[in-house]
Amino acid sequence: MKSEIIDSWEKNAKEWSKIIQNHGIASRKFTNKAILSAIMNTNASKVADFGCGEGWLTREMNKMGMVAYGFDAIQALLEDAKQHGPGEYHQLTFEDVIAGKPIPHSTFDLGVFNFCIYLKDGLSQLIENTLDVINPKGFILIQTLHPFFLIQNEMEYKGQWISDSWKGLPGNFIEGHSWYARTLEDWVSVLASIKEVDFTIKEITNDEGQPISLIIQIQKL
Repeated sequence: MKSEIIDSWEKNAKEWSKIIQNHGIASRKFTNKAILSAIMNTNASKVADFGCGEGWLTREMNKMGMVAYGFDAIQALLEDAKQHGPGEYHQLTFEDVIAGKPIPHSTFDLGVFNFCIYLKDGLSQLIENTLDVINPKGFILIQTLHPFFLIQNEMEYKGQWISDSWKGLPGNFIEGHSWYARTLEDWVSVLASIKEVDFTIKEITNDEGQPISLIIQIQKL
């Protein structure tokens, strides 16, 4: 059965690619720079870009001299990625990773999840199974929306489902999927449950000093 998330992304893949190519999301000025800086600090040579979408981050990492592979559930986004530059891309869902299916080109120095984690259940298993294809002393990086957005939008500060993933973005998106928002405490609880890792959490802010994202770094011991 196709998930609500995949169904929504299949319907909006073309619009998403257009928005990204036209630099339509202002906060990416800060978040793109932040994830690239975090990636550089890992000194990784071989990287898996999970939820790569239209491939901008995979391309950037290859330009930086890394060997980066892109993985995504949405075939239309993968086809768009292939049209915009060199790189190797594979169709893979997070459900595949959680189920323990083989990940092409394993193993890696780094796995990146950049604004692509929407699920509530299975997050620990997703991280643990990703760690299985990460080299010793390697890393996972996760960038996600800062929990402060709950307060900004006058919501109760607690883990909860948000109804429309496209709300607030420019573009003509349709049939937005729900996604699970975590508080900082929620994230720490998940990370603390994973064995034989160290983790750090960095807050990313905009020019006004408002928090806009978290970058979570998990190192395999």
